[in-house]
Amino acid sequence: MTNKSRLLRVGVVGCGGFGRNAYIDNVVENRDASLVALCDIDLAQAETAAREVFDEGGKEPRPSLYTDYKAMIDQESLDVVMVGTMADVRPRVAIHALNTGAHVLAAKPMAPSLAEAEEMLQKAKEVDRILMVGYNFRFRDDAQVVHRFIRDGGIGGPRFARAWSFAASVPIRGSHYKARSGGGSLARTGIHPTDLAIWFLGNPPLISVHGQALSRFADLPALPPELEPLRGSYDDPDLVSGYVHFADGVTLSVESMWMAPPQIADHGVEVWGTQGYASVTPLRLLTWQDGDYADVTEHIAPGVADSFHDHSSNRLRREVFHFIDCVLGRSTPLITPEEMWTDQAIVDGIYAGAKV
Repeated sequence: MTNKSRLLRVGVVGCGGFGRNAYIDNVVENRDASLVALCDIDLAQAETAAREVFDEGGKEPRPSLYTDYKAMIDQESLDVVMVGTMADVRPRVAIHALNTGAHVLAAKPMAPSLAEAEEMLQKAKEVDRILMVGYNFRFRDDAQVVHRFIRDGGIGGPRFARAWSFAASVPIRGSHYKARSGGGSLARTGIHPTDLAIWFLGNPPLISVHGQALSRFADLPALPPELEPLRGSYDDPDLVSGYVHFADGVTLSVESMWMAPPQIADHGVEVWGTQGYASVTPLRLLTWQDGDYADVTEHIAPGVADSFHDHSSNRLRREVFHFIDCVLGRSTPLITPEEMWTDQAIVDGIYAGAKV
């Protein structure tokens, strides 16, 4: 937004595995930012990060540590707050930070509900600050190739997309239950390919969402030893499917499963257009030429299909660096408020089993 000659003052709320890997480790590597404060309700989490990154890792100055996010935000005059908490507290943290004039990068899912997401978006608009949710699959090389191909007319007009995510297990780190996580396999993992599909389709106006979300985990007759202790309390939806209608007849199919057979565990997006087809996983670009589909993958993106591997560390670093560039006015946020709204509306609509 504004160019600053000094380092941006950054605070991170939530210092568990995600907050550490996504935010802490990347902010300290950015030459335009200074990580001045860490907050976690478990002070030991923040202390561990500070010790490993600063005391043992040689970074300085050491950040201040907090257990109360309001105290951190109010006392540290922060330019940027990065929110790596569970979804149930994310809206409160983000809104408080925005109210103090900070820009906010928040983990996904954006919020437990569309109403709370709308409050976040409205507050960011009111105070003229950047709010961006970390749909970081957009920073993958293959996703960027597909987006450019579609944007440049490679498939004609996008008409239908399929977003799918099949994971072989369930998350076992942290209390990933419906009330805290924002809702199971779609909100936690399937949202990434779903967001890519929205991006590829050009985020047309949303008309309706239909879907079904089931929790079958506890009914499985036997579980791996590390998962058996979760049987009595794990209530996240793990078998989710939905169908989305946009304006002008554009549609999207969504599938998100946990405890899928390991043989098929993966995720991807496919998009059909009036004159072609594109997909990630695998990367494939097909355009209609002379009465047939022509595979132009190697012509458009030589070597990418064969060499690409999704390393989360790469996309998380790109996301953080991109957000800092946006705050400094060097770039425009890759994820728009309208797209963030659509992502959350689709999750809400499918979990409700009805139309929005």
